[in-house]
Parts: sequence; structure tokens; C-alpha cells
Amino acid sequence: MPWTIPPDDKQAESIVHFLQSGSLRPESCPPAIDGDVSFSYRNIFGEKNISGYFQLISPSFLKFVISNPLGQPIFALTSDQTTFQLINTLKRKYISGTVYSYGLLNDIPSPLLKGDWQNWIRGTVTIQTSAITDIRGDKKNRGIWVTAEGSRDDSFSRTHLLIDTGGNVLLERIIERDDGNRLAKITYADWVSVGTCKQPTSISITGLRYQTEVTVNLSDIRPVETTDNDARLLTAPANYLQQIIP
Repeated sequence: MPWTIPPDDKQAESIVHFLQSGSLRPESCPPAIDGDVSFSYRNIFGEKNISGYFQLISPSFLKFVISNPLGQPIFALTSDQTTFQLINTLKRKYISGTVYSYGLLNDIPSPLLKGDWQNWIRGTVTIQTSAITDIRGDKKNRGIWVTAEGSRDDSFSRTHLLIDTGGNVLLERIIERDDGNRLAKITYADWVSVGTCKQPTSISITGLRYQTEVTVNLSDIRPVETTDNDARLLTAPANYLQQIIP
């Protein structure tokens, strides 16, 4: 394990206070951001590289668009993390349904489907003080480890957070089951200021099944003004083949 002995009571109390009032909370960040994104998704079956435009709107809306060199969209995806809508203009195809079912059909590891996308992408932290069960130092002196137990409604049983309290950033997020089996590790790097908070521009996810590794690189990130119409879900264009995934 990467952690060591607990801090004294005074240090532990200051860390808990920092988590509840510091800049790591999503409330301190702009409610909406957009920018450019590139994905690298590789496992024992192969590798995929994708790049495009993204938009995140709190609390759970995600948009991803791939365009051709002329700026015309050829692929668009929107999701509220429960359902999704996908348009492929090259195949003139519209697909919608549940995120969970789409993941099963495409062998996407469940931690990627069930995690809190907003917190994961922004590197923010949302935990209740009552959920914190352990606070320890880091073997490499990178920061402080905070362990939080999930509630019955959470997707994961336990989360370990490596926090650099001096730099006010989250360095690692480790997700575990009750039995201690690791489901995923998310590592954050290359932070920039976006609005009122810091944003990681390099995110890597490892420890997934099938030796899957995901690398996400963000650029040109900026806060954006939004309206209710910005968070609308995609609808099927006329004369497109429609596929519904329950």
C-alpha cells in the first residue's frame, strides 16, 4: 500500500476541514466548461485513439463531438450518465439507450460507467465528513491519503484519495470493493487554472479489467455560459436509422 502512519489529531482535523471548505469541492468550480479532448483506450484486444470537442455541465451532463477538417460534425454523443444519445453522420445512424447496456455491449469496464464523471474529469472531491474512515501519510511524501466508505447508493465501496494539500490538488483516486479488491486507479497531472479552480489536463485510468488503460488529455479548457437548451439530449435526425438499447 502507498500510505504510512496517520497524522496527529490536529493535522487530521485540519485535513477534514480542508476537504469540506477548500478548492477541491466541485462547488468552487465553474458550473460548465468546454475544450478539446483526446482519448487513448487500450487493452489486450487493441488500442483506440479519439479526439474531439467536449462540454461538461454540472451535475452530470456530458457532450462529445468529433468533426471533419471542415468543422462539420461526424459523430456526436450526449449523456446524463444514465442514458445516452449518439449520432453517426457517416453511417446516418442514431443510437440511444442506457449507458450501462451500451457498456456491456462494447466491453467497457463497469467502473468507467458507474463513476462520478464530473468529479473524475475535474479532479474534484465530494465526500461527507462522516464517510471518512482513515487519514494517513504517503510513502513518497506526495501528500495525504484520505479513505472514505461509500453509502448503499454509491457505485463503489471504498475510495482512497491522495491529496496535495499544499498545491490544493488531487493526485490519485483509488476505487475498491469491500474485500479490498482494486477496481481502478485514476491519476491526475498537469493542472491549470480554469475560472475559480484548478483543472487537470492529464488523466490516466489503470487497474481495470482486461488490462485496460485509459489516457485523457484536455486542452483549451475554459468556463462557458450555458442555458437550459445547452444540456438538451440529441434527437434522431430525419431519415436516420434508429437503434434503441434498453
